[in-house]
Amino acid sequence: MNRYLKIGLAAAAVVVIAVVAFNLLPGSPAPGGEPSATATQQPSPSSAPAAALPPAGPMAIGRHSMTLAGVPLSIEIPSAGWSSDGEHGIFKGDLSSPDSAGFILWPESAADNTFADPCTKTSLDPPAGPSAAELAAAVAAVPGMELVSGPSEVTVGGYPAQHVVLTVPEDIGCAPNSFYLWEDLDYPVARYATELGSTYYVWIIDVDGTTVWIDGETFAASGPDAAQEVRQIVNSIQFE
Repeated sequence: MNRYLKIGLAAAAVVVIAVVAFNLLPGSPAPGGEPSATATQQPSPSSAPAAALPPAGPMAIGRHSMTLAGVPLSIEIPSAGWSSDGEHGIFKGDLSSPDSAGFILWPESAADNTFADPCTKTSLDPPAGPSAAELAAAVAAVPGMELVSGPSEVTVGGYPAQHVVLTVPEDIGCAPNSFYLWEDLDYPVARYATELGSTYYVWIIDVDGTTVWIDGETFAASGPDAAQEVRQIVNSIQFE
C-alpha cells in the first residue's frame, strides 16, 4: 500500500494507509469492507452496484477492465509502476518521486456535490448538478482552490465530458487532510486534498445519462511526464 495517501474510517476512529486521499464520512462503512461496530448508516439502496476494479497489487502494462458507477470500461496502463488498491483507486510512485500520480475512480457512484467551506466540511447547499456542466462549474469554484483550466468540453471514450484542472495553494486555511473537495452524497464518501501543491484533473463524463467521475492527481514533486501519463490513461478509456 502507498504510504502517502489515506483512507480514514471516521466511525471506527482508525486510519489505514492506502492509495488515495479519500475520507469516509462519519457512520459509513469502508468501501468493499465491513462497517465498523459503531456505524449505523449503510450505503443507499439507490447507489450504483458495487464496482469491479483491477485486483489489488501491481498492474501490468496493457489494458485493464473495471466498472465505474455501473458502467463497464477499460483503461490502458502505459508503463510499469502502477498499482491498484482493488477498491477505488490506482497509483504510481510516492510523494517524493517525479513519476508520482494517482486516480480516484469513484466506483460505487459518481461524486455529485462539492463543499461550500472545505475546511469545515460544509457541503454546497443546494447541491451542485445534476448535469456534468453544472458539476464542473461547482468543481471550478471550490473555495480556496486555484483554477488552472476549465471547465472545458471534451470527449472521453466517445462520450461528452467536462474537464477541470485545479491546484491546492499554500494558503488553504487548514491541513490538507481536513480540506474537502467533493463528495458522493449517495454512498456517502468525500475526497480531501493530499498535500499542498498537488494538482487535480477532473473528468465528469456523461455516459448515456449516467455520470462517470474520474479525478487524477499529481503532486508537488511530480514532473511533467506524470501529468502527461494521467491524461494518457484517461484518453485510453474505452466504454464496453
